Amino acid sequence: MEEKKKGFSGIPWPWNLILSIVFVAGAGFFIGYLWSFLIAMGASAWMKSRNPGMPSGGYCLEKTRKQLSSLGIAVLILFFAFCAAVYTWMMLEEDRTAWETMEYAKFAGSIVMSAALFLLGIYTAYIAIRDTFWPQNSTLARSIRSQLPYPDAAPGVAELFAMVDKDIEENGQWFDKIAVGKEWILGEVAGCIPRIRVYFGRDEIRTRRSGDRVNSTRIVELHILDDRRQHHILSLRNPRELEPLLNCISLRAPDAICRPYSEFGRWQGKSDMEWENLLREFRVKQGSREMSSFQLGNRDADIQQNVTLTRPDGSVTSRVTPDLIHQSMTECLQEGEGSFSLALGCPIEQHNVRYVEMECFASFYEDMEDVENPTLEDMMELGEAELFLKMTDVGEAGKNHYFGRVFETDIQTAEEILKAWAKGVIPNMTGWEATPMWEKKEQAVKREVPPPHLALMSPSGVFQSHDRFTIEDVEVVAEGLVDGSCQMAELVLTGGYLLMRIDGGSKMDGRCTVTVTRPDGAKLRFFKNQCTHRQAAAWLLEFASGNFAPDWKEWKDCTRQAERDMAHKK
Repeated sequence: MEEKKKGFSGIPWPWNLILSIVFVAGAGFFIGYLWSFLIAMGASAWMKSRNPGMPSGGYCLEKTRKQLSSLGIAVLILFFAFCAAVYTWMMLEEDRTAWETMEYAKFAGSIVMSAALFLLGIYTAYIAIRDTFWPQNSTLARSIRSQLPYPDAAPGVAELFAMVDKDIEENGQWFDKIAVGKEWILGEVAGCIPRIRVYFGRDEIRTRRSGDRVNSTRIVELHILDDRRQHHILSLRNPRELEPLLNCISLRAPDAICRPYSEFGRWQGKSDMEWENLLREFRVKQGSREMSSFQLGNRDADIQQNVTLTRPDGSVTSRVTPDLIHQSMTECLQEGEGSFSLALGCPIEQHNVRYVEMECFASFYEDMEDVENPTLEDMMELGEAELFLKMTDVGEAGKNHYFGRVFETDIQTAEEILKAWAKGVIPNMTGWEATPMWEKKEQAVKREVPPPHLALMSPSGVFQSHDRFTIEDVEVVAEGLVDGSCQMAELVLTGGYLLMRIDGGSKMDGRCTVTVTRPDGAKLRFFKNQCTHRQAAAWLLEFASGNFAPDWKEWKDCTRQAERDMAHKK
């Protein structure tokens, strides 16, 4: 077995840093500290060139560990504070009898400056040490945590950094010190791309005169305002990278607004009502773009959204494709016989006739065909299909008269007719036999039994309700609970007696509240529990599939409270 060579680059943190410091200190005693420092920097650059890609600890940890270099700035600030303190002490030793107003002003200024520099140096050193050795409390970790749907229920720092590192590794594009992924922007702080609403590019040159000298400083920064009005600043060193960075963000966040930095103050100072209007316009723009891309994708995939397919097993879907029609036909033939139907969401009206639904009955009986172990091709060739086209005719006084036409044909022809019907094409009625017309009669009043029901609500308050759904729809809702796009979910099973309701967390408590019913003889009992979003999603899937069997000792019985609430509603 070939052994993996670690080399110097394989030394874990912080031993590699300690070894570098020892080398600089030891070699500097013989060749000078400047040369030893340059050699250490060159060795570090050489090792990075030999190991391209993500650093061993990840991009985020590398960002936090680089904050240790701020200790040098902190030492420099403390040195200036010490100089100011020495100047203050020397002034105290002077004879103050001849002091004028200017001397007292200098004395007071030196006291204030020494205290301010001392506090600034201590704070800079604290931030550098905290970010380096306690990354869970670092500025970067806080910026990531603040942009999650529920910051209080955020995972540990390892999961936070791994989430950003994975996105940067797979989709990252680097612009100087800033990396832009598909979901995150990484610099001194991190920005969540889906939350970006307005961003600004800043490239300014500030000049300051001190006597005859003119000092100029160039500031290159990216400023971001997210949907929660949080302000994130990411700095660059190379001004040429700013424009490509803005172009990349415009591609990753096409609905966000890019403005010059001169307008930053105006955007940041917008009132709450103006900001809500901005968020509303963003949602409208995003929805229009997603709908356009969705419709374009549907045309490419030949998906019909205005048709409802009831499959042989009774499941219902609105994502109808030719392959799905063929699959339904195959299921009927493999079972010997079966039926499925295609109902139009918007019936076709022609010559005062409304075409509503087409039902297909397909069959293949082995005992009727002289075929042993028939294949699918044999079933498609020898099987038979009967199509029933349902229509309505609106008579006088608003009475609906129902009738239909029946057509017996082979499997291939039936599939072609069904695929055309899914696209809204009425078949040629030649050879179709008409069935007697009947009038829909009022049925006897029966006890109302609530149907299966799936309801959900987004964080923005958009409510959706579905009486016809599949297990795939429940899986989508479960994913919405995990990623935060679903704030509330309610599932009622057949008969309306078994219910599960999941309410998302709040700012005070990020956990989900799950309410579920359980039959207990003739009585229906209500139970509550609180859990994470992932656990709630898992319970929802188990409840929908009939495998929900929790430990009821961990659940709170709230039957009496539910009965009182229902009594008050009545």
